[in-house]
Amino acid sequence: MTIFNELYRIVDFNVLTEVRLRVDKPLYYAEAGKYKKINDLIISNDDLTYTLGVATKTSLYAYNDYLAEGYITYDGGIRIGITGEGVIKNGQLSTLKNITSLCIRIPRYVAIRNEKIDKLIAKFDNTLIISKPGYGKTTLLRYMIKSLSDREYNVLVLDERGELSGVVDGQLSIDLGACTDVVVGVPKIKSYSSQVRSMRPDVIATDEIFGEKEIDCILDCIRCGVKVVATLHSDELAKVEKSPSYSRLLKDFRYVVSIIGIGNIDKVIDLRGNYA
Repeated sequence: MTIFNELYRIVDFNVLTEVRLRVDKPLYYAEAGKYKKINDLIISNDDLTYTLGVATKTSLYAYNDYLAEGYITYDGGIRIGITGEGVIKNGQLSTLKNITSLCIRIPRYVAIRNEKIDKLIAKFDNTLIISKPGYGKTTLLRYMIKSLSDREYNVLVLDERGELSGVVDGQLSIDLGACTDVVVGVPKIKSYSSQVRSMRPDVIATDEIFGEKEIDCILDCIRCGVKVVATLHSDELAKVEKSPSYSRLLKDFRYVVSIIGIGNIDKVIDLRGNYA
C-alpha cells in the first residue's frame, strides 16, 4: 500500500511513535515525539478502510464495542484512536461509522536518563506523573515500572487497553521487569478489588487515572499499604490542586512529576515540601 510503503522508505521505525491518517489530508507522523508530514501523500477513505482491516483482521464488526470507546488495540500494544460518526442504539453509543481519522500510537520502552527520576525511584513513594497528552507520561511510567521491578518490588500493572505492556497472545512485547505482573483487558475498577487481593503487590502502576470511582479505588489501595505510580492528564499541578475530584489524590501521593514538553521532565515535586 502506497502510504505504508512510503513510510518504510523514509521513516526510522526505531523512533516512530505515531502515525496520523485523516481523510483528504496529508499523512503526519512523529519520530521521538516530533511531528513531520508527507505533503504529497493525501489520505483517502480506502487508506483508512485498509488500515482498519489489517488492525481488526478483516473483522471490524467484532470490534464494535471498542469502536464505541473510540479506539482499538493491535499487536504489540499499538493503540489506534478513531473518529467518525456515532451510531446510537437504545440511547447509547454502539459503534462508529464513516471513519474520518486514525491516530496510530506505537509504544516503546525508553531508558530515562534523569537524575531526578533516579533519586525518586531510590526512595520510592506514591508518585503521580502529570502532563498534556503526548508528552511522554506513559513512556516514563514504563521506565519506572521496570526500574522498581528490577529493585524487586512486586509491581502489578493494570493495563486495561494493552498499551503499557504490549501483550500479544499472552506474551509481553515490552520488558517491564522480572517482578512485574500484568492484568490486560480487564476494567481497572474491577482489577483494583480483585487482583490487588490475589496478587499482593508492593506497587500498583496504572495509566491515565479517570473519574471518581478510580480515585476512590486508588486511595483505598494506598490506605491498605500498597504504593501507587500513575499518570494523569494535566498541564500543571495548580489545576490538579483546584479540581474537587483529583485534588483528593494529593493528600496521599508524595511525589508529582511534571512533564512540560515532549520528554522534558520539568521538576519532581515532593508534596511534603521539597522541590527538585
